[in-house]
Amino acid sequence: MKKWLIALLVFLVVIVLLLAGVYAVFFKKSVHRNQIFIENPMKKIVEANMDASGKINEQAVIEQGVREFNINYINYILLALGVGDLRKSLIGYGNPVVELALDNEIWSSEIKDSTLYTGLGGNDNKDLRVTMSKEEAVRALLSPDIRQFMKDSVANGNTQIEMIAGNVELGSKGYLDMYQKLKG
Repeated sequence: MKKWLIALLVFLVVIVLLLAGVYAVFFKKSVHRNQIFIENPMKKIVEANMDASGKINEQAVIEQGVREFNINYINYILLALGVGDLRKSLIGYGNPVVELALDNEIWSSEIKDSTLYTGLGGNDNKDLRVTMSKEEAVRALLSPDIRQFMKDSVANGNTQIEMIAGNVELGSKGYLDMYQKLKG
């Protein structure tokens, strides 16, 4: 009887420790966050298309933004969407990787050691794919609240978000919270 009670107690302690570990990995928010501040890459384009009275030629801004689209646009959008909260999986799935399909271009971004590495081209290890036009991306950059703009863009069908990896992998990297915020 005494051995059975000890075995049960050990079993319960192991279960409690496992549950605490799962909670720490999937649900606990980090108190210490690195914050990255970057200037909106559309700022100079907006200023260049503003007349003396302060009126902005929005169509000219959008056209120039689409023509000059580059890595800074991608990084600004991703950081505004919360990829800074993503982390390397502690259960062996690797670093977070987001792929963006913009018109006829594929961009991919990997978060490695709290740094965003973005480049033109796909990545076979992508976790999430965001599909939108460059014009929609430029409009997001021009909006006062990129998260809300993207949420509305997804709801309107102008932007598609596809989870490529499974829920366990996405959860272990911190995607599910970000995804839910965007999906509404």
